[in-house]
Amino acid sequence: MSEHLLEMAKSRIRIKDGKVEVLTDPGILCCPLRRDLYGIARESRESVQQVLQGHMQELGMYGPNRVLELQDKPVSFGASEILSDALDEGLVDSAVVVCEGAGTVVASRPDVLQAIGAHMTGLIKTEPIAKIQDGLEQKGCLLLDRTARVDQVEGFKMAVSAGYKRIAVTVAGTNPQDAAAIRRLGEEIAPRPLLLAVHTTGISEDQAAVLAENCDLIWSCASKQVRQIAGSRACLQMGVSIPVFAMTLEGKRLLLNRALHFSGPLAMHRAGLPLVPEEKQPEPLI
Repeated sequence: MSEHLLEMAKSRIRIKDGKVEVLTDPGILCCPLRRDLYGIARESRESVQQVLQGHMQELGMYGPNRVLELQDKPVSFGASEILSDALDEGLVDSAVVVCEGAGTVVASRPDVLQAIGAHMTGLIKTEPIAKIQDGLEQKGCLLLDRTARVDQVEGFKMAVSAGYKRIAVTVAGTNPQDAAAIRRLGEEIAPRPLLLAVHTTGISEDQAAVLAENCDLIWSCASKQVRQIAGSRACLQMGVSIPVFAMTLEGKRLLLNRALHFSGPLAMHRAGLPLVPEEKQPEPLI
């Protein structure tokens, strides 16, 4: 039996022994991405619970029967989709990510990485699920430890020690100090890592500035500060409702590689950044 703490739509949730308990009301009332993925017009405690229960039923998340291989790519420019394509293309050879029941994980297979991240959202704390941990190791993943600890800095060190050279690391926007620490470590002990900031809703101006200084890709989520600070410094933006900002040439390459692999039609044009039409943004931006 296990307990997990996470955020979704800026609602705090506890999942304990397979039961979902929504602890706070959503801070986001409407999210274009969640509307398109899950058909949610207006967020509520009930919508958050419904989505999580769907993940648990369809993918076995937060339990011993979790799906650990996935080909489906539901988000056009999601972090797992971008990293899966980057692994396929050889732009990266590993990714340091977070999985419930396992904590910090180093993955090197695109289908495993996609399974871990496709519907992962705002994981704050997790407890061990042995079957998930064993399954990930059988599929070539490295685990930071068996306590399901979440520590992306130590995960990066583990990837370096394992001999990986082109390492991508996801960091929570709420922990920008991790991005700064990994960037410094990369200058000391390894080739330059690729840093992807996710889960940025509600971060401060100072936190957004640290991410903009250190990260290659930043997801805007429902963050007003990311749109203003990272968006104004970005060299490429993908998407307009939940923009993804490339801050470096390396980040730009990852986004364009995803565009190369994306099966649907796309429109690209020159524009001043950020390009964020007010009517297409989450409500509210915080």
